[in-house]
Amino acid sequence: MSATIQTATATTGSATAHTAVAENVSVRSVVSTESQSQVSMENTQKMAALLGRLGTTHQQVDEYARRRTEQISEEVAAAISRIVADTSIQQQTLLADANVRSAAIEEEYKHKLQQYVEELDVVKAQNLSTLEKDLNLRQEMILEDARKRIDALNEEANRLKLGVLREAQAQANAQVEVITDQVAALSAEDASRLLTSTATTVITTEAKATGATHVEGASVVVGKTAETVHASSSHSSSSSTTKH
Repeated sequence: MSATIQTATATTGSATAHTAVAENVSVRSVVSTESQSQVSMENTQKMAALLGRLGTTHQQVDEYARRRTEQISEEVAAAISRIVADTSIQQQTLLADANVRSAAIEEEYKHKLQQYVEELDVVKAQNLSTLEKDLNLRQEMILEDARKRIDALNEEANRLKLGVLREAQAQANAQVEVITDQVAALSAEDASRLLTSTATTVITTEAKATGATHVEGASVVVGKTAETVHASSSHSSSSSTTKH
């Protein structure tokens, strides 16, 4: 008696999806299983038994996959929660550190700014002092130049005044000489007419000028006196004439 061997190939598959949500994060996991069986059955009863066992195995695999999927999803959700909490802590630490560093930078900036302002004040004071000295020096130069110009004008004025005085003196002397000559001529004429008379003629001319300048302690005084005496005598009379 020979046995009949039959060969059958069966392929089964299943897929299970699971979604976990934590905060704003959503995780979706899909687990798929596929099994392929190749059996050689001697008869129909053995094939049926194998198919029954195959169905049971598939259910067990599905149940295991579901439990593992749920476990993985829970672990992922817990890990995500831990990551979110750790991230929040890091952000808070970073913010606190930023505040501390910002305060330190602000304090350093204030210190440097104050120091820079003090340095600027020193430079400003030095520049103003230099400017004041320069202005004083220039003012002294201007005053010195004005003083020299005034002195030069005074000297020129004195020179001109002295020239005028000399010219006036010369004119006065010339006029005195003319008058003296005229008086002498008249005296000679009188003497010729009156032999017994005595005539004395005294002519005195005085010219005096005082010139003052703006220069302290300096003055110019020009004075000259000219006197001419002409005398003639006789036994009968005498006369005297004086001119200033």
